[in-house]
Order: sequence, then structure tokens, then C-alpha cells
Amino acid sequence: MIRRIWQFLLVVTLSSTGALGQINCSPPGPSSKKLVCEIPFSTGVFSNNTSASAAAAALRAVTAFNTAFATQVTQLPLASASAGTVVLYKAGVPETFDNLGPILTDRAQTIGKHQLYLGSAATQFVFTDIDGIGLGKVPFTYEATATDKTTGAVLSNTFTTEQTNIHFTVDLLINVATFGLTNRVDFSVIVPYERVSIGASTFDSRAYILNANNVLVFGPYSVPSIYTPGTAHGVGDIVFDGKGQIWRGEHAAVAAAIDVRTPTGDDQNYLGSGAWGFNPYIVYSYLSKVSPHVKVGYQWNTSTELNNPTLTSGGNQALPGGVQYDVGADWAMLKRVTVAGDLLGSQYVNGVKLTNTTTPLPTPATNPPTPPSIELPTIDTETSTYSINDVSAGLKWNPFSNLVLTGNVLFQLNNDGLRSRPTPLVGISCKF
Repeated sequence: MIRRIWQFLLVVTLSSTGALGQINCSPPGPSSKKLVCEIPFSTGVFSNNTSASAAAAALRAVTAFNTAFATQVTQLPLASASAGTVVLYKAGVPETFDNLGPILTDRAQTIGKHQLYLGSAATQFVFTDIDGIGLGKVPFTYEATATDKTTGAVLSNTFTTEQTNIHFTVDLLINVATFGLTNRVDFSVIVPYERVSIGASTFDSRAYILNANNVLVFGPYSVPSIYTPGTAHGVGDIVFDGKGQIWRGEHAAVAAAIDVRTPTGDDQNYLGSGAWGFNPYIVYSYLSKVSPHVKVGYQWNTSTELNNPTLTSGGNQALPGGVQYDVGADWAMLKRVTVAGDLLGSQYVNGVKLTNTTTPLPTPATNPPTPPSIELPTIDTETSTYSINDVSAGLKWNPFSNLVLTGNVLFQLNNDGLRSRPTPLVGISCKF
């Protein structure tokens, strides 16, 4: 049975690692019906007469959303494989601790030789902002050009400005299995099942028509709104984790471990990153009624089609990663109830960030210019290193035997990156 499970996991992993190319949202491109193309369609960059250069400029800004979504959605905090009560030996005498451990991070203690831990947790992320820009009002500006079909001469330019309301929700069912290979070595598999819902609609759309001499001849006039909803569901990026204790005292322990994220999820539907991820880390924890723990690691990622700022074949770049740090403590408030709290941080080195900017309407070479310059709001991108910090608080309850029920809420502390509402989590786990 175990051999069949390993064969299945190997097939799933290898089936997802094919070469990734450039995303083509232009209808009827192979990606045009994927969720990564919902925002481009809603902005109207594929409308009739949109120039190739204007569409590319708009798509570069839209692609920043794909990069941000892929970077952070596939590195969201996941429920850990902390296995509840632990038995330690002091001078050969067993000592049981009812501290049930952390919720969204790890501790250095292992579950024991040939012990099995199974857990599932459900959570929902409702995203509201990206880099301080509200997803309910994202500005876009794009250009369409009319040309003479015979001579190719430019007859007029149309500049359209609009606001885009983006709804983005990720529902996660996180399944964790941990097996104790020895008393000091654990191996875990984390399989997320996801439902992603995204919808993009435009409003306050206005257009300006300029002739070949950049003289405003018509506008601004209203443009019909566009609404493009979509959902997808399936297995996300499967994570394998190996942890081994490198030092163990009577109450404290230090472990070294590595997470390997495999690109099993459909990245064009935001179910996966399209990239391999490697996160080696060290964790220290002290086991008592109040148990502090510290975890420090570094996230590396390979290239993905979701990070292609040049929109060219062969232009895929690595997803940004960086230092990962978790600091927290667990308090055995009652015999079967533990309160857990953590500060979780993720650094993104050379990540893509969105900024508010403007695009001026071109004006004729007259003095004074007629009409005067008009600035249209839009977004731009920049490369920056930033961190996202979250605080987590929750309860773990052991009603009987080795069954543990979990409730938790995650709050984001800063406005960098992709920001969500306070995120609830409920879970159940058991150790055999």
C-alpha cells in the first residue's frame, strides 16, 4: 500500500514539471480561458484596434498581478504537523506535556518512531489590497490606434481610462500526513486542495479620441463596462518536508529541515506557482507549560511563466523568495487546551510591486497646447525587496485520546504585497 502511494505521488509530481512557455491571453490563445487572463480581458486591452505596443504595455502591468498572486498565494501559511501531547524522558522517567504545540509553524520535537499523524484544516483567504492599492479600484489606461489599411498611416488614437474591481478568493483544504521514520526524523507530505474564485469588472470607463496630430476631437465619453468571472479548483502545489533533530535536551530541541514544493498545481488557474520551491530551515523549541519556538529559513524558487515581465518566449524568471521567520509561543492554559500565538514573516527579494502613476494624453505641438495636458490614472511596476508580516492567534483542544481540534485567525500587519482580510482556520488532527 505504501509503495502504491509513493508511486502515485511520483507520477503526480513528474506530470507537472513539463516545460512552461509564454502565457498567451490573446483570443483564441491557449491560455485565454484561464484565470490568469481574467484581468486582461476585463481591462479591454484586447478590444478592436488596440495597438500591439499599447496592449503589451497594459499587459506588463497586468502581469504584475500574476507574479504577485503566484508568489504569495503559493507561499501562504499552512497548518503544521505539530502532533499534540509529547512524552519526554528525564532520568529514565516518562514526563508527559499537554502542550499541543503551534498551529501555523513547526516545533523541533518529532512525533516518535513509526508514529503517524494525519490532519486536515480548512481556511479562506479573501484578498482586498495589493501593495496598498485597493483591489476594488485598480486604475488602468490603454491605447487603441486606427490606421489606414492601405498606407498604414495613423488616423487617430483612442486612450481609454477605467477602474477595475477585482474579487479574489482562495479556499484551501490542507491535508497533512507525517510519519516518524525514527525517534529523531520525521517525514511529512502536505497536499492542498484549492478553489480559486476571481472576477474582474470595469467601471467609470472614459475614452478620448485624438486625431493624427494629437488634437482631441471627441471625448471624454463613456465606455460600456466589462465583467469577467471565473473559478477553478484542484490539487495545488504538493509540499514534501523532511525534519531531523540535531540536538535534544530534556525540554528543548533544535531541528534542521527542508520543505520542497512541487509544481503540481495548475499555475494558469492560480492553483500553483509553476515553479519548484526549496525552503531549508532551522527550528528551536522549548517544551513546557509555556513553550517558545523560533524558526528561520530561506525560500528559493525556480522560474515560472507567471513571472515573465517581458512577455516573451524564454523570458520566464524565478519567483522572488527570501528569509522566512516565525517566532511564537504556546501556552497550555488548561490540561487539554493550548493557546498558540505566532509572528510570521516572509521576505521577497527583487519582487514586483505595483505603484500608482499617470499616463498623459499626447498634446499637439502648439503654444499653448490645445487641449492642455490631461493625466490619466494607471498603474506601473517596480522591483523592490519587501516583507509581509502576519500575526496568528488560536486554540487547540484535545477532547479525548489523540484527537485535536484547532481554531485560528491570521492577521496581516503591513500593506506590502497581497493583503487579505483576517483569515479564519479550522482543523482536525489525530496521532496514531
